[in-house]
Amino acid sequence: MEISVKYAVAGKTTAPVGWSHPSSSTDTHELIFVSKGALYIGLGFDRFVVNAGEACILPAGTRRYGYRESTSPTEFYWAHFSGELGTLPTHSTPDPHRTIRLFDDLIMYSRTPDYDDDACTCALKLVIYEIARVGAVSEDAPYAKMFSICEWIGQNSTRQLRVSDVAEHFGYNEDYITRLFRVHYKGGIKAYIDMVRLKRIRELLLSTDMKIKEIAESCGFDDAKSFQKFFKYHEGMSAVAFRELYFGTSVKRRDAE
Repeated sequence: MEISVKYAVAGKTTAPVGWSHPSSSTDTHELIFVSKGALYIGLGFDRFVVNAGEACILPAGTRRYGYRESTSPTEFYWAHFSGELGTLPTHSTPDPHRTIRLFDDLIMYSRTPDYDDDACTCALKLVIYEIARVGAVSEDAPYAKMFSICEWIGQNSTRQLRVSDVAEHFGYNEDYITRLFRVHYKGGIKAYIDMVRLKRIRELLLSTDMKIKEIAESCGFDDAKSFQKFFKYHEGMSAVAFRELYFGTSVKRRDAE
């Protein structure tokens, strides 16, 4: 299944008792995943409840509204996007932990200036794959394959991955796995591997006190020089400069130790 979508906007809403979904009719589809409470959604003449742990897709061009106020505090993730819905399920019950993690990644990309809409579209596709994966009737379904491959790449971002490593793990031909990714990702599998690796590096730079050499080792680089070359190629600045941009010059002395 080829998913042809384009990201528009995403977020997370925490609503108090008495809240209801605003009435609107937009030219974008809306994907909703409820993590707490329940939403009472009207879609045209239809009405349904989306409970915690459930997801739904509201198609563009149809009026959506809350037909009843929430009776308890509610939290839900949402994303607006354009494109073809195809055979995507309108309702599903995806794995909540995976879905929340993927939505958090999407929101992080959307709020980071260095990531453009193409990166957000890639992250959105992963959310949609997880939603669609539940309805897969076979493990051979393309979106089920893609989800498994992307998840494995994320789990192995601590080492240097080659396309051949991924192909060997899943028992696929390199050409096949390359073509599979080109259908779903503009940059291909190599670009996706680099994106996942870069995301981990950025997280370690901004959320830990690890030295540059330690981060390089933890992300599978043979030495700090190759790490710096990789990071500067993708970010346009050194890892130290990246840290200074967010935390100030005091970080430079620590990284020099």
